[in-house]
Amino acid sequence: MAGTKLDSRKDIYRGELFVFVGDQPIAFASTATLEVTTEEIDISNKMMGDWAGSLPGKKSYTVSSESLITRKEGAMSYDTLLAKQIASETLTFFFGSAKAEDKDNFGGTFEKDTDQMSYTGEVMITSLSVTSEAGQIAKCSSSFKGIGGLSQVQGTASGTEEEEESPDPIV
Repeated sequence: MAGTKLDSRKDIYRGELFVFVGDQPIAFASTATLEVTTEEIDISNKMMGDWAGSLPGKKSYTVSSESLITRKEGAMSYDTLLAKQIASETLTFFFGSAKAEDKDNFGGTFEKDTDQMSYTGEVMITSLSVTSEAGQIAKCSSSFKGIGGLSQVQGTASGTEEEEESPDPIV
C-alpha cells in the first residue's frame, strides 16, 4: 500500500489562526490556542496481566489567547471580555482564519474566513489576567472552557461546493 506523499513546500498550513468571540476577533491577539482533550476510562483488570488498559471517555476543549491591551471602544478587548465574564455570559466562538480588509502594517478590519476550515462552539470565560512590565506594552491572557460539543466546519476552499458543517459535534 502506497503512503501519502507529503511536501513541506506545499502541504504545510501557512496562515494566521484567530479566535473570534461572537463576530469579533480578540483585539491585537498574538497567540490563539485550541486544545481538545479526552478523559481516560480505566479498564485494567486481572485478565490483562501487568498491563494497564484504557478506553476513551468524555471529551472537552479549551480556547486561549494572548493579546495586547487596548481601550478602543467596540473592540473585543480585556475590558469587554471582563464585563462578559462578570455578567456570566456564555459566548459563541470561531477558531480559524480571518479575511482582512483595509489591511496595512499595523492592522485592519478582520472578519471570519468561512472559506477555510474552522472550529466553532460555545464557551465560558474561565480566566482573564493582565500583565504589565516596566517599559512594555500591557498584555492580556484569556482562557475559555467549551460548553457542549466542538464543531468542525469544512469551509468551501477544501474543494466542496458549499460549506459543510458536521451534523453532530466532533467532541
